[in-house]
Amino acid sequence: MSVNIVVTCTSRKKHAPPTRLQMRTVRERNIEARAYEWIERLSANSTNQTAAAELYCGEYWSVARALPLLARQSGIAARIWICSAGYGLISFQSHICSYSATFSPFEPDCVTRGFDSNVRAEAAQRWWQLIARWRGPKGSELRSLNSVAQEYPKVPLLVVGSPDYLQSLEQDLTGTVATLASSDLLLIASAGMKAFGMLTNNLLPCDARLQASLGGTRGSLNIRVAKRVVEFMGRGEIGLTRQKGQLQRLLDKQPAIEQYQRRVLTDEEIRNFIRMELDRHGHASKSVLLRKLRDSGRACEQSRFGGLYQQMVTDEKIA
Repeated sequence: MSVNIVVTCTSRKKHAPPTRLQMRTVRERNIEARAYEWIERLSANSTNQTAAAELYCGEYWSVARALPLLARQSGIAARIWICSAGYGLISFQSHICSYSATFSPFEPDCVTRGFDSNVRAEAAQRWWQLIARWRGPKGSELRSLNSVAQEYPKVPLLVVGSPDYLQSLEQDLTGTVATLASSDLLLIASAGMKAFGMLTNNLLPCDARLQASLGGTRGSLNIRVAKRVVEFMGRGEIGLTRQKGQLQRLLDKQPAIEQYQRRVLTDEEIRNFIRMELDRHGHASKSVLLRKLRDSGRACEQSRFGGLYQQMVTDEKIA
């Protein structure tokens, strides 16, 4: 019994990326030119490489790294791939340099930085296609999810990711579900995601209510759902339909999510808040300021706030 699992990379890494491998320093506006410039930079950097499994760190990654052992304990052979905005699809064994690139639109190192929201998804999917055409680092023979499905058409494929990352993979995933021997073999874990075009039926039922049962922070919830799925696969519940059932039963037992009535702010209002707080206190971390903002009854998504905070610090140098 085996399973293929695709997890996402993390922004936290054990080594700081060199300036040349930070997406914000790539100035090309066209997505093709941007991808080619980035690939050229990666290809020219062959020193200070680390196995991907050892480079990433943080709570999410500690759970991801434990999945192969957990699977073996459950009687399952797990093959793990990493969806990296910077390197494409890589394996735990791929040797890569520390870098900073992401599909999260509010981060300064987003690969679609500067694109309008109405074309961002298309640009991200195009980026994924271009990165997949590159040979990639050593240890990365399969460069797309569809190629994984072609290699293992009868093996369940569990894909774990945020909506931003899944959006970039949508075309690849659409081809993947058609390649697998059964659509029941594709399972997608993305907490809170209710619709995903033609792939909506492949979404596992999971949202923030599961945090009470699975533990950890909201940021690690998707990977903890994957951990739960692998555990149940060890009981013989392999396919999508059975996994949906067990997760739905778990969801039904959870208390309702506590609702906060916070006022959503515009980007300019958030910038003004950050500027005022930093002028007043001299320095404060983005996590401290985000908590203060939310405690005051105002709302902002974490990655969006982090991106705006970074812009203030980098562009205005106010901290």
